[in-house]
Amino acid sequence: MQTTPWAIDGTGAPNRYAKAGRANALANRGFRRFVCAALVGSAMLAGCNGDSDSVNSNSANQPSLVQYQWHLQNTGQSAFAKAAGTPGFDLDVASLFAQGETGTGVRVLVLDDGLDIHHPDLKDRIDSSMLYNFEANANSGDPTPLNNDAHGTTIGGIIGATGIGVRGVAPRVTLGGARYLCKACDTTKNKLDAFGAASFSANADIINASFGIDSTTRVEQFNPDDSTNQNVLAARLLEKGRQGKGVVLVKAAGNDYIGIEGSTEGQCTAGVSCGNANYDPQNTMPQTIVVAAVNALGKKSSYSSASSAVLVSGFGGEWGNQRAADWNGVFDPGPAILTTDLAGCGRGDVRAGNADAPLPSNLDGYNPFDDPGSSVARSLNPSCNYTAKMNGTSAATPTVAGVVALMLHANPNLTWRDVRAILMKTARRIDSTRQASVMPLPDGESYTPEPTWTQNHAGFWFDNWYGFGLVDAAAAVSMARNYTTYLTGPMKSVKEVAMGNGCGGKDFGACGDSIPVGVANGYPISIQISDDLATIEAVQLTVHLGQARMSNMAIELISPSKTRSVLLNAYSGLYNTPDDVFYLTLASNAFNGESAKGTWTLKLIDVGQSDPPTKLEPVKFKLATLNVMGH
Repeated sequence: MQTTPWAIDGTGAPNRYAKAGRANALANRGFRRFVCAALVGSAMLAGCNGDSDSVNSNSANQPSLVQYQWHLQNTGQSAFAKAAGTPGFDLDVASLFAQGETGTGVRVLVLDDGLDIHHPDLKDRIDSSMLYNFEANANSGDPTPLNNDAHGTTIGGIIGATGIGVRGVAPRVTLGGARYLCKACDTTKNKLDAFGAASFSANADIINASFGIDSTTRVEQFNPDDSTNQNVLAARLLEKGRQGKGVVLVKAAGNDYIGIEGSTEGQCTAGVSCGNANYDPQNTMPQTIVVAAVNALGKKSSYSSASSAVLVSGFGGEWGNQRAADWNGVFDPGPAILTTDLAGCGRGDVRAGNADAPLPSNLDGYNPFDDPGSSVARSLNPSCNYTAKMNGTSAATPTVAGVVALMLHANPNLTWRDVRAILMKTARRIDSTRQASVMPLPDGESYTPEPTWTQNHAGFWFDNWYGFGLVDAAAAVSMARNYTTYLTGPMKSVKEVAMGNGCGGKDFGACGDSIPVGVANGYPISIQISDDLATIEAVQLTVHLGQARMSNMAIELISPSKTRSVLLNAYSGLYNTPDDVFYLTLASNAFNGESAKGTWTLKLIDVGQSDPPTKLEPVKFKLATLNVMGH
């Protein structure tokens, strides 16, 4: 299983090691003034010399770029892209900075392709005891990439840049970093070391994981009851961290809304996500806060994978280009995230002679700030230390990690479960008027493959595109300050199993119940939970199917309170040839806050699409395990 940074390159296609009109410089000058006032007496006053853009001797030629960071305060900036954002859609951190909430002392570990620990905007935040390089024959204590891998450095800047050029969401955090995403680095030992078993990771409060498995058309097998599985072991390590309060893992949902590797062009046309965050087993664990991406207009970023596993959304932006890239005709020329790049013009994403960088004549991928030869870059990015084209759920994840750092600074007693609860309760509902797509089935019925905003019985709104909504820093920190009812220890777990006909014996291959083809109600299975688990915090489902055409399959859960959640959507980019599927594990947050007691309904739906049209043999339901967790 290969892990991949979740950002996108300038062409619009997912890329393994990639980032994912002028802005109005004066519109945000007032924001910079008051942030600087909040930092009087701090070493972070770089770039805060009155109304000028001059900085101190730490970076003599670097103007402040805070006014272009729309995710901190959105006044309608374009950040040098063609399109501007909508004022007001930002992280709501302004009042927190004025109050001195900047994440002081909270320890954030960036697991990625490295971290430039010598960058002028990061070096003063680095803790040398939290550094590691998994690369063979590398200096194990220095995660700075020796090549042009800048992904992790962009993440570090979004979280904790000090303000010389850009400012992090939590600009006084303590940063650590590991070069973890590298060839031959993906082993069980390395994963456990990264998630708390090694000295460099053992003291982390928050781990930022802006990566995921390489999404393909195949289903990843994962048994959450296997105590030797690396994801299960990593989750246990996370729970034990922070003196038993738990390390907070914040992870990217993925960039597969439009397509996944191996899917055909036009395969995903039903207005639902081609890929799903549930494809990555680690995203199905309750210890993982899965983050989707929102753009500067306050709507889903064009690439952001939808999923019932998403908890909240952060800001990932769009493409940051001078015009929309023409790849499936869906890419938005709105602003991306402005953040740190590898320092210097000789390496990183912004570097002289970068053959992969689009030229001004290719506006599909061009942003003048990222062109060392442009007048914009010579004026505002003279040392090539910053990029205006970071995007993806990779970028959204550290915006949430930064907010979590502000929360833990406000209340260090919060457990990992408390953090989940607060983010859920304070998230901002956005894009509330969007309509769900409706698809015709072969029998003439209409089917909604993925609902939009749904209010569950506990009163919380949920949408697979956004989770519980856009993270709101001020609201989250306010609740954290006044939080006293702590959720300690592991979640309580209640499990029930449902089996297909004859599947309790040895002949598991031949057993099962047939799922009707092209019927909206599918094959409903009742699962009774008698335990009075009063408050759900997470739900996990593991399913075994026979001869499934996964692009056709939808897997839904309906709670005793009648809340519907689509855990696996049909019309996806998965394969469409019959195959047995074992240990397909999926998660949903849509039921959080409800009671678990009563009759749950698992629906297995085969939408019956076939190209070319053929008579489809029914998929077989074999077994399902429902795991409801909470208190």
